[in-house]
Amino acid sequence: MKKVLLTFAILAFLSSCNQKKVSEKHEATTPETKTEAIKEVSKSSNVASKEFKTKTGKYFIISEEKPSASISKITITPKGFTKVNEPMKIEESAPFDYALVADINGDGFDELYIITRGTGSGSYANIYGFSSNKDKSVSQIYIPELSDDKFVELFQGYMGHDKFYVDGNKLMRKYPIYKKDDTNANPTGGDKILEYKLKMGENSWILELKK
Repeated sequence: MKKVLLTFAILAFLSSCNQKKVSEKHEATTPETKTEAIKEVSKSSNVASKEFKTKTGKYFIISEEKPSASISKITITPKGFTKVNEPMKIEESAPFDYALVADINGDGFDELYIITRGTGSGSYANIYGFSSNKDKSVSQIYIPELSDDKFVELFQGYMGHDKFYVDGNKLMRKYPIYKKDDTNANPTGGDKILEYKLKMGENSWILELKK
């Protein structure tokens, strides 16, 4: 009898371990997982700084100053790049939400993507990109504005609440689709996922939505 009970106890323990491993694997591959800062550099009443590390050992320091609850001034300071580490500024934006560090163009060097989010009921997200120039310097990625027709084509049923995430080497944007009579808190049209591609233009990298 004792041997039977001991056998059941061992099987139960192994089963719980396997379930834990499956759960941890699922959490690690969730597409909405955001890049966490490796450390918080500083924080005061109206300025906060966080540091993000690339896979090649370089750093991006993001500092946010908040003149008001709905407006931020964001400074991106490269660290460890071999030639230029000059700060770059986003003079006025919605508040910082999170950042993603990923090699979308597959050149072996990570880019930095900053996601800001409005404070209104729609929680509209916006994205800013910064590319590593082979770890020598950093330059801002150009993100073209969509024409009204193109916006309507790609963002049908859009009312905010969108998320950016990295899936493999793809940058994705996901948002709930609102039908005509939906309230802001209750979209019923499912989700839409859009993909961005990073391509080289004449003078800089360009982040474009794919059709």
